[in-house]
Amino acid sequence: MIRYMVKNNIKLMSRSSINILLMIVMPLIVISVLSSAFTDLMKRYDESDITAGYFIENDAVNEKMIDALKEAAKDNGIILREYTRSDPAECMRNDDLNGFVVFDKDGYTVYRNSDEAEIGKVIEYFVNAFYEKTGTSMAGIDTDSIEIRVEHPAFKPSIESIDYYGIVEVVFFLWCAIVCGSGIFMSEKKYQIIKKYQVSNLSSTKLYLGKFIPLVAAVFAGGIISTVLSIVLLGVHWGRPLLSLIIILLTTGAASAFGLMVYNIFDNIVVTIIAVFTVVWFAGFYGGSFETYIYSSHPESIKLISPIYHINRALTELSCMGHSDFVKSAVMYNVSLVIICSLIAIAADALRKRGRA
Repeated sequence: MIRYMVKNNIKLMSRSSINILLMIVMPLIVISVLSSAFTDLMKRYDESDITAGYFIENDAVNEKMIDALKEAAKDNGIILREYTRSDPAECMRNDDLNGFVVFDKDGYTVYRNSDEAEIGKVIEYFVNAFYEKTGTSMAGIDTDSIEIRVEHPAFKPSIESIDYYGIVEVVFFLWCAIVCGSGIFMSEKKYQIIKKYQVSNLSSTKLYLGKFIPLVAAVFAGGIISTVLSIVLLGVHWGRPLLSLIIILLTTGAASAFGLMVYNIFDNIVVTIIAVFTVVWFAGFYGGSFETYIYSSHPESIKLISPIYHINRALTELSCMGHSDFVKSAVMYNVSLVIICSLIAIAADALRKRGRA
């Protein structure tokens, strides 16, 4: 019976082939736009050191903390020079600085050279990471117990913008998988197909698998086609193809399970699409789908909540380095979501059946 349902649902989705086509075309369009817009930001920086000036207003930061900051900066290839005047534009222009930091009682302000935006992002990322380690106010803090570890490669990897966005946008649109299943849900409502299945006394698990399997197959096929086209037409480079393919497949499964869970809870395709897109947008925002996580100033603790962040880190680092510490977490995150979301979706459907009985 499941085989019949899978076959029937594939036919229903094929009637709304425009949705699958959008899953193929939209990533290519967004990849082209974002990679072009952020080419300068993602441009590789080949100099050995970055030089930035800093100014302290009214002893907002004590000398001990500045020494710790300069030492941590030196370990990460950043040279900090102290200035007695707070005119960032003039200092950067006269002394050829890559950036300038002003410390005051409320925190800090990072000024970036307009011609070197990507380097300014590196400086901003470093100062933000240092503040996260020491607290929002650095004055009066004992530095003996502070261990500063800001790894330079974490925010300055060797990856082109076309490769970065060519990977993360495919992932982002995979998470909108439920759109491809709209043909199934609308046909169920229109022709009351679900009632026919109920007469056959099919369990909620079988009904779920009858939708989950074809949805994963259709979205995965669309994602692979989009990926191949991006490689051929745009020159996107993927690393470790087999491992990347496994992560993409698991991501498709997690996205499909999440979408089906939301649909089984609300039983309304319009509400489902809005809810799924809202969650995916926020997960993508913090996960690096729009602003590259490489230069993002969002706290790491927030980014780690997003499954998209783990997937993006794993796939992009596989592309630029051939390995990634995030492969394991990406796989675990996806597998956990498939299991948890599937169980909730099946339970929600079973409860709805009892309510109708």
